Amino acid sequence: LSKMFGVYPHLDFMDLSNNNFNGELSGNWGRCRNLRTLKIAENTISGRIPPELGNLAQLGVLNLSSNHLTGKIPMEFGKLRSMLNLFLQDNQLSGSIPQEMGSLDQLLSLDLSSNSLNGSIPGTLGNCQKLFQLDFSSNFLSQTIPIQFGQLIQLSILNLSHNFLDGEMPSAFRNLQSLEILDLSYNNLSGFIP
Repeated sequence: LSKMFGVYPHLDFMDLSNNNFNGELSGNWGRCRNLRTLKIAENTISGRIPPELGNLAQLGVLNLSSNHLTGKIPMEFGKLRSMLNLFLQDNQLSGSIPQEMGSLDQLLSLDLSSNSLNGSIPGTLGNCQKLFQLDFSSNFLSQTIPIQFGQLIQLSILNLSHNFLDGEMPSAFRNLQSLEILDLSYNNLSGFIP
C-alpha cells in the first residue's frame, strides 16, 4: 500500500482486511473525503498512522488492528467527530492516548489493547458518553483510573487489565448501571472496592 494507490474522492467503503498487504499507509487516504469505512486489519502494514486521516470528517469505522503500526496515535483523530468504531488493537503503538480523543462524542467502541501505550488515561474520554465498549488492556498505562469514567453510563464492557494503574477504583463506578464485563486484573490498584 503506497502513494501509488491514488486518491478516490467518491470512495465510501474500503475493506482490505485479512490479506498480506505490507508497506506504510499513505497520507492520500486523508483525501478520500467521502470515506465512511476503512478496514485494513490483519495485514503486515508498518510505519506510522498518517495524521491526514483526521481530515476524514465522514469516517465512522476505522479498523487498523493486527498490523505492525508504530508511533503515536495522531492527535488529529480528535477531529473525527463521526467516528463510531475505532479499532487499533494488536499493533506496536506507543506514547500516550491523546486528550483530543475526548471529542469523539459519537464513539461506541474503542479498542487500543495490546500495544505499548503509556502515560495516564485521559479523563476527557468521560465525554464519550455513548461508549459501549472500551478496551485498553495489555499496555503500559499508569496512574489512576479517571473519575470521569463514571459518566459513561452506556458502558457495557470495560477492560483495563494488564497495565500499571494504581490508586483506588473510582466510587463513580456505581453509576455504570449498564456494565456487564469489568476487568481490572493485573494492575497495582489498592484501597476498597466501592
